[in-house]
Amino acid sequence: MTMTRVVALGLASGVLFGATMGFLNDNVWVGVVGGVYFGVFMAVVMRRSWEARPLKGLDRSQRRHVARTMRRGEAMDDAKLARPLVESANALLATPFPVVLMRAVFVLMFVLGAAVVVLDVVDGEVPAVSGVLLMLFSLVFLFAVVPMGIRQRERADRSKRATQSRWGDNPTGSV
Repeated sequence: MTMTRVVALGLASGVLFGATMGFLNDNVWVGVVGGVYFGVFMAVVMRRSWEARPLKGLDRSQRRHVARTMRRGEAMDDAKLARPLVESANALLATPFPVVLMRAVFVLMFVLGAAVVVLDVVDGEVPAVSGVLLMLFSLVFLFAVVPMGIRQRERADRSKRATQSRWGDNPTGSV
């Protein structure tokens, strides 16, 4: 991933997070500070996890072919691209993905959002938007994002194993 894309990703995520924080807290400075910290954090994390060392030296169509093959969970049909696929899958699988911890965090977020809504109803007010948004956000992550990440990792592992069984454990490009 190029530095431009990392900066753009950090900027976009920081603006989105900052705008949300500013809106929910009704304070512009909370949004600005939160957005800056979150944007820097996302840029650092994404730079480490999306660094495409295995794909260096490949043109755009070759990188796309490796990504599509890995995303489908299939064996690589080109011997020259077998090693980049295996290395990309290894890099993806080496990135920590603590499923139980993420699910626990999103369940707690849902409970927190539900508590905010219940407390607002008990006080006789219209439920706060922040509680409902927190509940919806946690549900999306629980039932869409986390399972999608699990499937992506399973397909990458399946593609890696299929490629290794087709081209051997150490694909060289000359078969």
